[in-house]
Order: sequence, then C-alpha cells, then structure tokens
Amino acid sequence: MRYTISLIPLIVLTFCLSSAYAQDKPVSREAAKAAFDKADRALNEAWAAAKKALPEADFNKLKEEQREWVEYRDGLARSPSYTGVDAQDDLPLDAPEYLQAAANLEDMRTEWLKGLIKDSQDETVTGYWTDSYGGNIQVVEKDNQLYFLISVVRGPSSSSGDLTGIAAWNSSIGWFSDKGRDKDKTDETNLSFIARDKKLEIIGANTGYYHGVRAYFDGTYVRVKPLDAKAQAKVIKAAKSGEVPEE
Repeated sequence: MRYTISLIPLIVLTFCLSSAYAQDKPVSREAAKAAFDKADRALNEAWAAAKKALPEADFNKLKEEQREWVEYRDGLARSPSYTGVDAQDDLPLDAPEYLQAAANLEDMRTEWLKGLIKDSQDETVTGYWTDSYGGNIQVVEKDNQLYFLISVVRGPSSSSGDLTGIAAWNSSIGWFSDKGRDKDKTDETNLSFIARDKKLEIIGANTGYYHGVRAYFDGTYVRVKPLDAKAQAKVIKAAKSGEVPEE
C-alpha cells in the first residue's frame, strides 16, 4: 500500500479531524464547556444565516444533512480512540474530552455553513474547500485544468489519505486519472469533480492506494477561503510532480 499516515500538509491541520484533539494536559470541564458553548453559538448563528439565505426546499434538505452531521459529531467526539481517553465505553456528553472534541468539530461545520451561503465573485473554483467531515481540498483552476491537492483524516482511528494531480476541466465537470503514474500500480485511480450550487462534489474510484481503510476522498465540499498566489503556486507545483509536499 502506498498511503502514509503522517503525510498531511500543514494547511490542512486547521480543519482536519485528528486524534491530536486529545490534550497533552487534562482540560478542565469548565474550560471545555466554555469552548463548546462558544463553538455552539457560532454554529447556531451560521445555521440561522443559512435558514435565512437558502430557499425553503434547499434548507429542508440541509436539515436532514445536519441531523446526520450531529450524529457524526457525537459518534466521533464520544469515541475514546478519537479523543485519546483510556476507556472502553463512549464518553458521556459532559466529559471535558467530548466537549473539546465536539467544539473543534463544530468549528469545521460552521466554516462549511458559512461557505455554503457566502457570495463569491470568483468565477473559477480556485480556493480551499472542506466537507466538514475531515476532507479538505485545495484547487487551482487554470487553462481548462484543475490542479488539486486533497487530504483527508477520517473516523475514530484518524485514517488519513492524500492525493495530488491535474484533472481535465470542462466548465463544471472535471476528471482525473493516475494512469501511467506508477508502473507498479495495476488499478487505475479516478476522481470526478462536479461543481454546482456552491458545492464541489468529489467521487472516487479505486482510491485505496492513496489512503487508509476509511479515509475516502468522496464528499460534498464547500469553499471556505481563497488561495493566495503563493498557495496557488504550491498546489500547481505539487500537482505537476504528483508528490504531496511534506510540511
């Protein structure tokens, strides 16, 4: 297998899921509760803004997605392996480790919701995108091509994966193939990119060569911030070489 657990670009660490949420020093319940309350307020504000901005049908669909995300948040934040707690059972909802991990996860979801309703004057898909489930992708659209660098950290065991390359791009649809990149790799890996409604949907085929067991690349990503010239140059360089830069 080719994937490497430690190979994650530094920029991704801001948003990625990671067992690094476990604290070197115990966090007091009061401090963890304060962090959770702050993150929860921000999430509720972003949710209210989404309700106001989106058409009713779109918001109703988002409500179903949000219920699934809340289950994901609690399942992950209550996991001893994810939080680094020495325990056999799921953590209680008032455990400081749960509160801290849930706060970090809510921060990611808040950014996703803000990105979903943010007005953008950029006619390209260039930017930094996240799916709020531990998947992040940096994209540069240029000359009918997508230069991309995708990194994910998924699940309680923090399975990770990364892939960079150049996809053909036609208006709102992109296609990537790694055919010929590695002579010892027998199965061709593909990624499809579909841009619509401020979202970038990614679907992969035979991607296991580049990630851990549960670290799939598939997801619905939303642009949460732009990429400056330096960051764009870095993505293009990585995509051309096919090598994810170590940070």
